[in-house]
Amino acid sequence: MVIGIILVSLIYTISAGRTQKAMKGEFDSQLNENVQNHPYLRNPIFLAIGFFFVFVVGYILYLSFR
Repeated sequence: MVIGIILVSLIYTISAGRTQKAMKGEFDSQLNENVQNHPYLRNPIFLAIGFFFVFVVGYILYLSFR
């Protein structure tokens, strides 16, 4: 599972780097309309924090009912 996460992260990083090269020095670009409509749902930091807390609460519930 860890290797899968690493591979997905590497592929995403490479694709993001190619996107930056394609912009050719433009510092500000137009945001995707989905991101503009849902800035918190599309933010990967908020998603990671949310998934972490869901995992922790699920694990606590699992241990309490075991």
